[in-house]
Amino acid sequence: MNGSVLIIDDDASFRFAMAKALRRAGYAISEASSGEEAVEVLNNGEPPDVALLDLKMKGIDGLEVLRRCGPIPTSIIVLTGHGTVKAAVEAMQLGAFSFLEKPVDADMLRPLLRQALLERGRAEPGALPQAIPLVGASPVIDEVQEFVRTVAPTDDTVLVFGETGTGKEVVARQIHAHSNRASRPFVAMNAACVPRELFESELFGHKRGAFTGAQNDRAGLFREAAGGTLFIDELAELPLESQAKLLRAIEMKTIRPVGESGETEVDVRIVAATNRDLWAETQAGTFREDLYFRLQVFPILIRPLRERPQDIEPLAAHLLARLGKSDLTLDPEALAALREYDWPGNVRELLNVLRRASLFAISDTIGADLTRRMIAASIFGNARDSTPPQSTVQTGRTSLADVERDHIEQVLREMDGNITKAAASLGIDRRTLQRKLRGYGIEAQ
Repeated sequence: MNGSVLIIDDDASFRFAMAKALRRAGYAISEASSGEEAVEVLNNGEPPDVALLDLKMKGIDGLEVLRRCGPIPTSIIVLTGHGTVKAAVEAMQLGAFSFLEKPVDADMLRPLLRQALLERGRAEPGALPQAIPLVGASPVIDEVQEFVRTVAPTDDTVLVFGETGTGKEVVARQIHAHSNRASRPFVAMNAACVPRELFESELFGHKRGAFTGAQNDRAGLFREAAGGTLFIDELAELPLESQAKLLRAIEMKTIRPVGESGETEVDVRIVAATNRDLWAETQAGTFREDLYFRLQVFPILIRPLRERPQDIEPLAAHLLARLGKSDLTLDPEALAALREYDWPGNVRELLNVLRRASLFAISDTIGADLTRRMIAASIFGNARDSTPPQSTVQTGRTSLADVERDHIEQVLREMDGNITKAAASLGIDRRTLQRKLRGYGIEAQ
C-alpha cells in the first residue's frame, strides 16, 4: 500500500472518480463530504498521510478547515476550481503542502502524492513508479527515443519544448529512468501553480517559524530530489525574480532555505519544459537570457500529434490499456476519424476522447460514429460558451470536417469576423485558424 489519502470534497462525483483512480494506484482511500466532517476526521480520527482538500465547499470551506485543524501529521494538498494566488498563499501559510487547480488528472497528481509521502517519511526514495513509455510508430518518436537514450546517462540539463499535452513529462521521466539517477527520486513541479510569494519555500524549503504559518520545517523540492531529477514544467511562467534564484541554484549547486543563514549543497539534475517560444520570451524581456542558455544544453522538441498521424493507432491502444479497457478496439473508420482531427490538446485530448468513447461503447469495438461524437464533444468543449447542434450529438453522422467548419463559422459570426478574437475563443493560435479558414474556403475580415 502506497499510503493513506483522505479526499475532502462536497462533489460526490469528484470523490468517486478520484477515489477509484487512486485505489487502483495502491492508495488506501477515505472520504469526507464536508468541511465539518473533515475537521472531525483530521483532529480526532486516525490522521491520513495525505488529504486532498477542496477550497470551495458549502458550510466550512477549505481555508476554514485548515484554520481549525492546526498542526497535524497530514500533508494537505489544496484543490480548487476557483483558485487565486491569494487563496493559494493563504492556504500554504496555513500549512498546506501544495496547491493545484481543478480539473486534476490522477496520473499527474500521483507524483505530488509521492512527494508528500516522502516529506512525511512514508515512502522510500528509491520506490519510483515505472516510467510511462514513449509510444509511437513515427520517425519523430524514434528520434526522441534515440535522443533520450543518448542524453540520459549525462548529468546535463535538458529543456523539452512542445505544445500542451504532447508528453513533455513523459520524456522527462524517460530521461530519469535511463539515467544513473534512476534509483533516486524524480520530483515534478508545475511552475504555473506556485505563487511567487512561495517560490523560495517550495523549491528551497524553509525553517519552522521562518514566516507566518511555517509550523514545520520543509525540505523543499531541491532536497526532496537529492541525487535524482527535478522536473520543472511550465518554465516560462516563472517570474523574473524567481528565474534569477533558480539560475543561482543551478549554477552554484547550492540552496538557502528560507529562514536559514547558511547554504546547503544539492546534487540534482534539472529537466525543464515549456510550451512557449523561450527565445522570443528572452527578446521580449520576460525570460532571462542567461537562464535560457544555462538550461538549453540539450533541447528536445516534441512535435504535436497532428504532425505524426502514424502514432495515433499505437497511442490509442496504449491509452485504452492504461484506462483498463485493453479489450476494446477501434475499427478502421474510427482510427481514420482520429487521424483526421487536429488534436489541439494532443495526447492528453486523445486520452479524454478515448475515455469518453470507452464509457459509451456498447460492444468490444469502438465505431466511427461514436468516435466522431466524442471528438465533436472535444471540439465544442475547447471553445468557450458553445454547445454542439443537437443533430450532431444525437446522430454523430455529420462528418468531422463539417462539424469543425460549422463551429468555426459560428464563432466567427459571434466575433464579427475578427480572426484574432475567434482564434482566442477557439483556443488555437491565429496562424492555425487562418490555415483552417483557407482549407474550408471561409472568408473573414
